[in-house]
Amino acid sequence: MTTEEALVAYESGKPMNVEPGIYPATVDALDEIDGQFGLQWRFTFKLNEFPEELPWAWASAKLGTKTKLYRWATALLGRPLAIGERLVRAELVGKPCNVIIKEKPDMEAEGGVRRYVDDILGVKKAAAKAKAAGPLDDACFCGKPVSSYTPDGRGLCEEHAKQASE
Repeated sequence: MTTEEALVAYESGKPMNVEPGIYPATVDALDEIDGQFGLQWRFTFKLNEFPEELPWAWASAKLGTKTKLYRWATALLGRPLAIGERLVRAELVGKPCNVIIKEKPDMEAEGGVRRYVDDILGVKKAAAKAKAAGPLDDACFCGKPVSSYTPDGRGLCEEHAKQASE
């Protein structure tokens, strides 16, 4: 008789249909799962421009100052966590962010490439990073202040960002 723990079959997510880029999003769900690498938090994001897409990514359930979970929580909360501070998943659900989608070759994936969430950025940090990458609009084409950026770096006010996502 073996004491090996059995694996549980699960359905893999469907491939993403969005191009690589930075997308405004919100944390749609955050589940705690005991996986092959220990306790994990599975972030599911809802992309503002593509609400039918629900990309997801894993982070180890470790909150050290050098972990992905700490970095993402800090980005989502807009502030660093204090040493000793406690964090529950519900605090992060519904928070806005910007999701970085990348792709890599994968012969088993549809189309020979797999798209995945590489990282997330806080809303303000994403705007600064996009601005550093190239010229971006400081105002929407209507003249109002920019509230989000399109993947190609165009600035949109809140009203036009909402229209673009519909």
